[in-house]
Amino acid sequence: MAKKKYNTIEDFLVDESFNNWVKATRLADVDFWEEWIAYNPHKKDLVYEAKDIIIGFEFKHIGPSKEKIDTAWSLLENKINAKNLEKPIKKSPNYFKRLGIAASILLLVSIGGYTLNKSPKKITHKTAYGEVLNLKLMDGSLVTLNSNSTIYYYENNNRKVWLKGEAFFEVDKKITTNAKFWVLTDDLTVEVYGTSFNVDTKHQKTGVFLEEGKVWLELKNGSTQKMVPGNFISYSSVDDAIIEQKEKVASRFKTSWKDGAIIFENLPLIEAMQKIEDTYGLTAIFKDEASKTTLITGGVPITNLSICLKAIEKSVNVKISRLNDQLIIQKK
Repeated sequence: MAKKKYNTIEDFLVDESFNNWVKATRLADVDFWEEWIAYNPHKKDLVYEAKDIIIGFEFKHIGPSKEKIDTAWSLLENKINAKNLEKPIKKSPNYFKRLGIAASILLLVSIGGYTLNKSPKKITHKTAYGEVLNLKLMDGSLVTLNSNSTIYYYENNNRKVWLKGEAFFEVDKKITTNAKFWVLTDDLTVEVYGTSFNVDTKHQKTGVFLEEGKVWLELKNGSTQKMVPGNFISYSSVDDAIIEQKEKVASRFKTSWKDGAIIFENLPLIEAMQKIEDTYGLTAIFKDEASKTTLITGGVPITNLSICLKAIEKSVNVKISRLNDQLIIQKK
């Protein structure tokens, strides 16, 4: 196995062998890293911090308890048994004819009343700052919900969802029915059949990145856009304008957040810090103009704020201090 230097969190995160050790997917890598850690005990903390970043966190959806289900079933059985115990009453044929007509009318009225009065149940999922939530919708589609984001849909149509914040979708394609899947934001509607894509609605605009498949966008102004893999479009209904449009964007720059990291490529530090603000609900304060325009390239972990800030400090030679909900940034 080739010898490499591992001095930073990023060195571990981008190493395929290290990832294989974390996920225990290759025996040779597992043996190598167990031996490497034994010979490098001074880097043990760094190793396990990187391991925690790769593993990330998953949040389980808690359904109704078995006791609640059993109670509901018992109530239903009791109602059925009570109906069966009712004694039949002998009536004339004309009576039953009239009763049948009345029952039909009552049924129609009941159905109409049910339709008018019973609203479909709204199901909402929400994340706090610094939290990422993995969801599986009832249709089989997978959603990764980013920090400080909300998604909701209605029980009778879980293939139409509303999003505020950011989420990555892996839509389950319904081959037999060819059913569509929609994501609605304040700016646009995303329409797909089965594909993988990222939607970000922060800062009064919606950015859509297509990783796989095909996507149709319907903007709030009525115009439409067709997307192919690698495309990125950002649109603001407030400005009624396409803010940014790129033909080919590497997936890692738009979706790495769901794996616990953010990757920058020649991005001004002021823009990079906006990502950290969005994730943790903090405000970045720059003490000098030079720090704002300093370019940052590379990946930083976001599952641990302390490690994240240290990685940024080393990358661009700045000092970042936290004061309550503010991050004070200045050149060293």
